[in-house]
Amino acid sequence: MRDARPPVRVRWQRLQAETQAHPRQAQRLLRVCLIGMFSTSFPMTILTISVKPIADELGSLPTTITWVTTAPLLAAAVATPVLGRLGDLKGHRRSYLLGMAVAVVFSVLTAVAWNASSLIAFRTLSSLGAAATIPATFAMVFRSFPREERVRASALASAVLAGAAVVGVAVGGPLVDWVGWRPIFLIQAAVALVALVPSLVVLPPDLDPDDAPIDYAGAAALAVTTFCLTFGINRLGVWGLRPVVVATLLAFPVALLLFVRAERRAVSPVLPVELLRSREVRAVSVGTFILGAGWMGSFVITPLLLQTVMGLSAGITSLVSVPRAGFVALSSPVASRLGMRFGERRLVLWASVAVAVSFGALALGARLESAVVIAVALAAGGWAFGHVQPGLMASIGNAVEEHHFGSATSLQQTANQIGAVVGMGLFTAVAADATEPGPFVVVYLLAAVSALLCGATAFWLHDDDRALSPLAVTDDGTEHAMQEQLVHRKVRT
Repeated sequence: MRDARPPVRVRWQRLQAETQAHPRQAQRLLRVCLIGMFSTSFPMTILTISVKPIADELGSLPTTITWVTTAPLLAAAVATPVLGRLGDLKGHRRSYLLGMAVAVVFSVLTAVAWNASSLIAFRTLSSLGAAATIPATFAMVFRSFPREERVRASALASAVLAGAAVVGVAVGGPLVDWVGWRPIFLIQAAVALVALVPSLVVLPPDLDPDDAPIDYAGAAALAVTTFCLTFGINRLGVWGLRPVVVATLLAFPVALLLFVRAERRAVSPVLPVELLRSREVRAVSVGTFILGAGWMGSFVITPLLLQTVMGLSAGITSLVSVPRAGFVALSSPVASRLGMRFGERRLVLWASVAVAVSFGALALGARLESAVVIAVALAAGGWAFGHVQPGLMASIGNAVEEHHFGSATSLQQTANQIGAVVGMGLFTAVAADATEPGPFVVVYLLAAVSALLCGATAFWLHDDDRALSPLAVTDDGTEHAMQEQLVHRKVRT
């Protein structure tokens, strides 16, 4: 029997119009989702500084316990694009609620883990639940806010993710010393539950599940492809050219070929072809990948510079490093205003240049072995990076149809995660064993180049024909000016 319902695109547009008709509801949605993102993100950095006490308590080795951080990152990189597509097909509300529920359950189980294997397994499964919430959050937020306001919502989301990292680094050590590592995950479960309960009321309704079949073959091929790339590069810097690493990297092009073939045959591909036809989607994905490599690569080698070359203690290293992530969070209000005033294209371009300048300052600080220069450069880099991310997120949200929000945002998140793995592997190989500043200078200059290349991708993004006029920020002119801006964008696309 023929389906009498309107096309998916029409139903999405109707639902989006209904959701945007209630601005206060959109604000409540944003708050609830941000609390949820925070609750599932802050434990990621806590355990990175608690490897030794956890290994001692569980009778394991530190090299084994490091998989408590590595395995969840790999699992999230593999699963995020598949989970984003499932959200598009079956509903982002369902995806978010299920992901939060999984995160709560396995956070509690993490707190009672009895050995290293159970700890790694529970953390990985909890991370999979968290991975489902991120594309679902952005999809629901983009649906609830008009195009011209998405950069503001994206800036707040970036601030929360950065703030979660700050909390993990800043309070992780004292919390572990004070109450131990197990209660931390009970705290996480409690915070996640605080976000989960009101989300049952606040989250917008889903459309009826799409009747299109799930592309299981494509999902499996994409998962294998992503795993081969991320695992191979991640372990290359740690294990070297072991047979398992070489085999994994050699399997990557084969898996990629199988994925392309599966997608060409699929009725409803897990990675819709029309997404990759969008110049903005390609530009944002490439820019995110390149910037993620430079940002995270420099993130992991900076403590090595401060401690190995400059002889600073772990405590001083934390004090120098924390402002970097803190300024990402603090930049949110300014980034949102600049994005709404000048457009995402200019925001990404100039902020990327500023990030490159901060990396140049880090190279200078490394050459001079000056902790003061490095501290200032880290803070400035955090401020600039906090302007790039919202522009990229808003650009990819504005570039696609509503029923592809989950796939598009998960594609960007996966590009960022793969870039981070590549950057950490490459930069660690260059500078991990260095006792002189030279290799660190090289790494920071490479990171500066990556930021400039990210800025170059901004030329492929849409920008407003004109900036919002000053009257756009007044009560009388806001709606009129924003509507004109939206019309200009629709005409261009």
